[in-house]
Amino acid sequence: MPTVEFATEDLLNLLGGKDLSLTELEESIPMIGVSLEEIDEEKMVLEVFPNRPDMLSIEGFVRAFKGFFGLEKGFIDYEVLKSDITLYVDPSVEKIRPFVCAAQIDGVKINDFGLRSLMNVQEKLHTTHGRNRVKVAIGVHDSDKLTPPYTYKAVKPDSISFIPLDTQDEMNLIEILEKHPKGVDYAFTLEGAEKYPIIVDSQQNVLSFPPIINGELTRITEETKNLFIEVTGKSQLAVDQALNIVVTSIADRGGKIKSVEIKHKKQ
Repeated sequence: MPTVEFATEDLLNLLGGKDLSLTELEESIPMIGVSLEEIDEEKMVLEVFPNRPDMLSIEGFVRAFKGFFGLEKGFIDYEVLKSDITLYVDPSVEKIRPFVCAAQIDGVKINDFGLRSLMNVQEKLHTTHGRNRVKVAIGVHDSDKLTPPYTYKAVKPDSISFIPLDTQDEMNLIEILEKHPKGVDYAFTLEGAEKYPIIVDSQQNVLSFPPIINGELTRITEETKNLFIEVTGKSQLAVDQALNIVVTSIADRGGKIKSVEIKHKKQ
């Protein structure tokens, strides 16, 4: 079973300041159906069953905790507002990573806890639900650095360059797979492909080289206010589920969820 680590202070804050002792948490948490491996004033370590990927995020875990113990009753209805944002899907991705979905979240407030949670849930979803990014890969971007509409397409590996996350040097897609740590780790996901998938905005800025790495341009920081989230993969159900988990986790910390229209271009 996947193991997750949550900050105890963050969990108590998300519970709305409910005064629970470590002993009470230690007694209560296993009742939800997870295995509590460790808990102290700084962190807790849990094992989550594979059929509950929503609890891979601390926000999803708190949501389940509140429901189980009656702190919040009833189905949570997340309002989704309509946006004018479109993601175009080019036929060139059909035989590589054919499925994609996306969302916009505006007005978010990302503190240190929120930033760590966002990074952690992405990686946990990648390794478990996403089968090491083969089935699902998630990109979260600072949308204020971008200009919609977006396009998801496949290109020749040496035809486009950008600065990948955590670097300062521009690389083409071949160089990323050969030199960037994430490229080296996940090059196997594109083995045999003659073209590689990318997502660009209307100005041809590269957001993402899925399922490998995002661009440094759209790095998320505590100053980020608006987010564009894209999920690509090899199963529409799997990418939709991953998007829902990430979007609701972010929304639980504030922000307005907005839909993104997916339009498939004809050959």
